[in-house]
Amino acid sequence: MLNNSPILYVGGDDDDRYLVTDALSDIGFQGQVINFDDGDDLIAYLSSSQDRPFIILSDLHLPKMSGLELKETINADDKLKRRAIPFIFLSESVNPRDVDEAYMSLVQGFYIKAKTYEKLKEQMAAICNYWEKATLPGEGERAERIDAN
Repeated sequence: MLNNSPILYVGGDDDDRYLVTDALSDIGFQGQVINFDDGDDLIAYLSSSQDRPFIILSDLHLPKMSGLELKETINADDKLKRRAIPFIFLSESVNPRDVDEAYMSLVQGFYIKAKTYEKLKEQMAAICNYWEKATLPGEGERAERIDAN
């Protein structure tokens, strides 16, 4: 996998963080996984960093603010919203209403966390492969270079 921009992972316990980081490493992800305990920490990081993370993975259930509130906070901040960082929910329990609300908040994906390590690797590979091939705002020049080859 070519992308080495960081993946930002919000929520999850220590076991989840370890499993997600290992699964990403096992599928060939070269970047760093940066973990955040809650949405406030993620917003502070995004506000102070100019780097473009590869994706944000977020649990739906977070301390302080929910994952949905986190996505709405990003959407409400024009500067953060314009960075167009793919935001994907990775959660253990899902209420159909939560899925509906997530997509209404312009989330780019919602996954029920896999029950086995092999399935988790498949999920991470599917997510990373999709976003590695996608062209995001500000990457038009990159897309033109790829088309020219």
